[in-house]
Amino acid sequence: MVASIEGSGRTREPGEVFRKPLKDADSLNDSGYVLYALEETSIQKVAIAASTNFPYAVNLRSTRDPFDLAHPATTFLAGSSARLPTIDLVDDGEVALKVANNNAAIAVGDPLVVAAAGGGKVDKYTPTTVSVLADTVTRFVELGKIVGYAQEKIAAGGGGLPGADKVRTRLCIKTTPVIA
Repeated sequence: MVASIEGSGRTREPGEVFRKPLKDADSLNDSGYVLYALEETSIQKVAIAASTNFPYAVNLRSTRDPFDLAHPATTFLAGSSARLPTIDLVDDGEVALKVANNNAAIAVGDPLVVAAAGGGKVDKYTPTTVSVLADTVTRFVELGKIVGYAQEKIAAGGGGLPGADKVRTRLCIKTTPVIA
């Protein structure tokens, strides 16, 4: 008799692409933005993450309008567009993430979080100083916001340069318990 895997806890294979609707009025001009989950008009959607949000997934494509005849396309479909019901996402595996324009120097193995400037772009994680035991909750919340670990180095401030605006990252979204 074969044992059932029902209820095993995993709903997707590692690195499997899944789809979710994008928040109304949001648009993505490139792949590699960190997104967070939210509910909008009673529908579970994703939106561009700020540094205060817990990461949920990363987009794999831009939302450029496929019917824009300009090259490259200059218009983007917003989340409310009838032509953009869902977007491709991944929450596990290795991807290239957008880097903040004023990023700190990133070395191989550095943990990455959504930058203080937000906009779904990442920067190196710098922990806050923890002085008392009660501050450990703060540390757990910070650790829960780590998106992944850098697989290549990026120079300080290099995120704004063409060709250096992304960092190859091994995702670890939601692998750290969050206490809030």
